[in-house]
Amino acid sequence: MNNRQLSLFSESEQAKMISPAFSRKKNQAEWNLRVNRLGAVRADLSKDLQLSDEGCPTIQPYFGTPQYPLINFKEAMSADSYDYWIHFFIDDVFFEQIWNPKYTARDIEILCKFKGVFTPDFTLDPRLSQWLERFNIFRSRAIGQIVQKRGGIVIPTIGWSFRRSFDYCFCGLSEGGTVAISTNGVLNNYVSLRMFLEGVFELERRLRPEVIFIYGEKIELRTKAHQIWHPNTQIVHLRKQVTQKHREVKIERQV
Repeated sequence: MNNRQLSLFSESEQAKMISPAFSRKKNQAEWNLRVNRLGAVRADLSKDLQLSDEGCPTIQPYFGTPQYPLINFKEAMSADSYDYWIHFFIDDVFFEQIWNPKYTARDIEILCKFKGVFTPDFTLDPRLSQWLERFNIFRSRAIGQIVQKRGGIVIPTIGWSFRRSFDYCFCGLSEGGTVAISTNGVLNNYVSLRMFLEGVFELERRLRPEVIFIYGEKIELRTKAHQIWHPNTQIVHLRKQVTQKHREVKIERQV
């Protein structure tokens, strides 16, 4: 398959991705302020990390699928049971504390008590600079590696924004294993759907995962129009279900 076939975007469609309407954040200044409040440099966390050739923390692949319901990080902090997998498919404001020196050790200790953890889904957005996107990927992988080193089970969460992000959004990850992606916001418009599909092409081409978890709106990807997935890749949709105490996410396998 040549590059033209791999690319689902025309140049005009790419240009639309940097419009204000496409951004999850109000503006770059607001997002930069969030990061500056928490401190971008965490030498205490970074010094002992195992890094890839690109300088990104690595995560060992996990081969398997969660057998327990999921709750998000915010709810996990007050959960009365550890029989959950933790996900971060919520707004960054609810979990940015995990990078704050005041809370990192405490939060990671709590995460390690649960059955497993999906790595933090820090924002990747076309309006952010690529360096801020790289930073968000770095700290997501860093948290995942630290949890792994302390005995926790980790599934990496992968996100992307613009085609440029394909150069770094898969860094630190090995081929095979289980990964997670999100369709949050993907169906807002045609361009965001196309961006999602192009990222899926790259994910499959570069990592060849055995299992892909999809959180959010269900998108059928094995239709004649969207022959994206490798035949041997298992697709698992995460279906939301509200319970009395927590919003759990249960597993729905796609045949």
